Amino acid sequence: MEKIRKRTEAQEEKQITPRRNLGITRPIGGKKQKVDLSFICCKVLKMGKQISVKQVILTSFFVDFLDIAVNIFVALITGSVVMLAELLQGVSDLIASGLLLIGLRRPKREAALWTLGSAIVMLTLASSLSFYFGLKRFQNPQEITNLPFAYTGLLIGLVSNSYAFLLSAKRILKGKTFSALPKAFKNSRLIMTKNTFVLDLMGASAALVGLIALILYQTLGEIKFDGLGAMGIGTILALLSLNLILNIKNKKGKVANKEV
Repeated sequence: MEKIRKRTEAQEEKQITPRRNLGITRPIGGKKQKVDLSFICCKVLKMGKQISVKQVILTSFFVDFLDIAVNIFVALITGSVVMLAELLQGVSDLIASGLLLIGLRRPKREAALWTLGSAIVMLTLASSLSFYFGLKRFQNPQEITNLPFAYTGLLIGLVSNSYAFLLSAKRILKGKTFSALPKAFKNSRLIMTKNTFVLDLMGASAALVGLIALILYQTLGEIKFDGLGAMGIGTILALLSLNLILNIKNKKGKVANKEV
């Protein structure tokens, strides 16, 4: 009888019944059993990592505001045209981000128009003026003062814009690996997020080009690199703006829903 009783208890311990709606199990007989909650945890983590288009645009907006505050000070004390180009890039990006915020409050059919308007602002304001002032400085080069302040301003711009860039990229990727970003960007219909993505990429790229130009300026002793750096920033801004405008044009009419 003792053997039969132990065998019955062993069978009861192995039997489990599903607990509804939770995806976990419990044993019959009241004894505790370790439950795997990894599936539920993954779901909760994914929900917590969802990024809204408003969050992306606001992040870019405040990053641009920071860029302007830093670069207007640094440009004045250094006299560097690279820092002037950074300032122009920050102003145009702030205007573009503001237009995107307005677009969020408009009907979905108007969202693409506001996005296109912000891209045109980037092309006409930041890129053209940066290249123009860079060309003028290249033709009439001048020495830069307080160079460490220029490095500091560019590093702040690089870090802040890179953070905003990664946030936009994360929304576009939707859980995919970073290597899939070019294809995900091309196929994505999140035009506002894509616009913000390009804005942040512009800011990070401009800061990186500016850093390289000033490092060459200091190491080689060639003061024309200040003007070349500003021209390089203007060229990058123009190429990225044109790419975005063409992408918006191709996607126009294909956007099923307004971003949320």
